[in-house]
Amino acid sequence: MIAQKVNGSSRLRARPLALVSVLAFMAMVAPLSAEDGKPAPAEAIIERESADPLRLDLPAVPEVTLRVEAAPAESPVTPVEAEVSVPAAPEIELAEDLRAPAVPMQQAEIPAPKLELPEPPAVVVAVEMPPAPQLKLATDEAGIRAALEPVRSRYRFRATEIEALASFYAARDFRPVWLEARPDGAVVQPRLAALSKLFADAEQEGLDAVRLLSALPMRTNGIIPAERMTETDLAISVAAFLYARDARGGRLEPSRLSGMLTPELDLPNAAELLASIADVPADRLTASLLAYQPRHAGYRALRAELMKLREEMSAPILTGSVAGLAGAPQPVAVAAALPPKWLEGPALAFGKPDPRVVHLRARLGLPSEGGEIYDADLRKAVESFQRANGLTPNGRISPKTRAALENAQTPLTESERKPDKQALANTIIANMERWRWLPADLGEFHVFVNVPDFKLQLVQDGRSIHETRVIVGKPQTQTPVFSDQMEHLIVNPSWGVPPSILKKEFLPKLATDPDYAARRGFEVTRRGNSISIRQPPGEKNALGFVKFMFPNNHSVYLHDTPNRSLFSNDFRALSHGCVRVDKPFAFAEKLLSTSLGYSEGYLRGMIGKGERMVRLPRKIPVHLSYFTVFVDAEGKLQERRDLYGHDARVRAALQL
Repeated sequence: MIAQKVNGSSRLRARPLALVSVLAFMAMVAPLSAEDGKPAPAEAIIERESADPLRLDLPAVPEVTLRVEAAPAESPVTPVEAEVSVPAAPEIELAEDLRAPAVPMQQAEIPAPKLELPEPPAVVVAVEMPPAPQLKLATDEAGIRAALEPVRSRYRFRATEIEALASFYAARDFRPVWLEARPDGAVVQPRLAALSKLFADAEQEGLDAVRLLSALPMRTNGIIPAERMTETDLAISVAAFLYARDARGGRLEPSRLSGMLTPELDLPNAAELLASIADVPADRLTASLLAYQPRHAGYRALRAELMKLREEMSAPILTGSVAGLAGAPQPVAVAAALPPKWLEGPALAFGKPDPRVVHLRARLGLPSEGGEIYDADLRKAVESFQRANGLTPNGRISPKTRAALENAQTPLTESERKPDKQALANTIIANMERWRWLPADLGEFHVFVNVPDFKLQLVQDGRSIHETRVIVGKPQTQTPVFSDQMEHLIVNPSWGVPPSILKKEFLPKLATDPDYAARRGFEVTRRGNSISIRQPPGEKNALGFVKFMFPNNHSVYLHDTPNRSLFSNDFRALSHGCVRVDKPFAFAEKLLSTSLGYSEGYLRGMIGKGERMVRLPRKIPVHLSYFTVFVDAEGKLQERRDLYGHDARVRAALQL
């Protein structure tokens, strides 16, 4: 077969049938014209002078590009742009022998090239919905104040707090804080569920969940009618503020409970609170309000004890059928009865033999091998018995201890004691409430006195760096509860007798003996009808050699004392209200070493040289506190006597 090229196309000479087949194939795959830079026509050469295979060299199919561009918004069709790459056409071999007439012509089926299209890109359709309608409460500032008036008396809100709430809404053009409009125009309250859950869990913080939940609006879900939008949004705002206020001690006004309770409460500002949570999403609202709870370690420890105690109270009570199981309550051994008049005569002496000791050992369940000597083991058992029965653990057989020993129903040890768990829970809540009275920030370096524990601590960065015993006010002359700042200390102080002591102690005696004060070394000054008494510095001065000043309305401070033997007493509520400090110069050294570098020896060197003031470079916070239950450094819950009845007052005010 011979191929000739005529007018840019290939002509083939072959057998008619073969020629027709080839031409048909050529027509199917022929490229486009070469005009406008397009590919040239295909050339096919078929040579059949021998029996060699017939070869067709076909050009590659050109790449096809489909382009669709974004149509205008009003166009009903949106084009799509895609590039399609078509692979080159394969080489095709025809092995047919065209010279053999006996063999019929066979037609080869050549498949069209397969087009592999890429996956269409993902289509993201952004639907623009019309904006939700902007809500606005149908009220004004006067209307807000009027609506909040019942709240003022119900929750004892101050006039400034009501004003802050009204001003807050006015500043935001009376847009609601809690209500939102859906696209369909319905008004809902999407964050109320989170608030309700927080209030329901408030008992974990020692708060009143019923009080908080009752502050919420009656309609807690669903669509809010237009006529109830104002009262609903205001009610939720009041409830949120009430939670934060209660968390910071706003449930009670301490000074109404006692004139000796005068802490300055750190209550939140209503406008600032609502501004801080107005745009907070529901999943972060709880954390925002919980931040108002005290963060002090002492508070958190009591919170953990309260939760543990409530778990114990809700646990099932084991009956006698399981009493023998491990971990079940075991029966308490019956103590030996004491014979009548067993303790008549002089008091038992430590380390001395006494036949009455045998009966005491038997009563406390100790072995009789100890003999008749009141030894250390017996004393330890007596102290444990005293703690178990709320007595002073001093090992002495006082009349109260004797009465408890003679009562066969009293427990021998604290482990046998059956406390009233509900009463203990209420006392813990009362003490948690007093933690709320303290400033949110106690100070990186501060003095902390716990009156019922008779202890002073100097705290730096949350860690106690110095502890000492203190003597506090008697129940008749109580040490007040408040916080202030120490400004200076005075070595060799003089003592100006306070008006209360002057009136109760000095004036009655001066009326019968005009020289009473002078004979005791006091200086008496009379101006008209007024009289003042001052004790000059010296070893017998009631303030000792040093006093620590933090000016306050109660005229109390920390100071030394000439009666240092009293610090060995377990019960140390003995002063006229001031706090007497054991080893005051050691305390002063710790107080001043970080700022002035004064040592105890340097300060003692000032004794006897007249009044010397040492002004502090920076003021140091002082907190006179009152905690009858607390968790000690070993993690054990400690209980102390309610010296001044403050626990009872707080429980009554909280209706516990």
